[in-house]
Amino acid sequence: MNTKKIAGLLATLIIPLIVTTTAVEAAEVNPYGGVAVKPPAPTEVIFTITNGKSVKQYSMNSLKALKPTTITIYEPFVKKEQTFTVIPISTFAKQSGISPTATLKTIALNDYAYANTLKNFEKAKGYIAIARAGKPIPYDQGGPIRIVFHKGSVWAKFLDPWNWSLSSIEVK
Repeated sequence: MNTKKIAGLLATLIIPLIVTTTAVEAAEVNPYGGVAVKPPAPTEVIFTITNGKSVKQYSMNSLKALKPTTITIYEPFVKKEQTFTVIPISTFAKQSGISPTATLKTIALNDYAYANTLKNFEKAKGYIAIARAGKPIPYDQGGPIRIVFHKGSVWAKFLDPWNWSLSSIEVK
């Protein structure tokens, strides 16, 4: 079984634990709960965008080549500020020829999905995070990539679009 499938299965078990774990318990071990999973290889495909017949696949190496930036946000799940290495969702939209009115369905490894228009993701200052505090985001902590929102975002406290362990985006 590949790393992506193992991580998806673990995420299915971990997410409910995160919701029920108190902040004190989480801070003592892993603030997100769960068990460690081996990270993906740098060239392993970890993210796919499908826009009609166009399919773009990304490995961690190809994501790093997109010249990410660093932002500090308030991470609502652990209730503290954290620094993430990010790529604006608009970067992927340009590469994939996505219309602002198109609906993006973001899908996690555990099949959690959230859908909204590209225009709204961009207005909400949505980013694909590829590292936290300069280090890879472990699978058991919502990695290896996830969606985050800038502090001033209208979605900074709206948790539904914060898709952890993001695996793909389907354009509708």
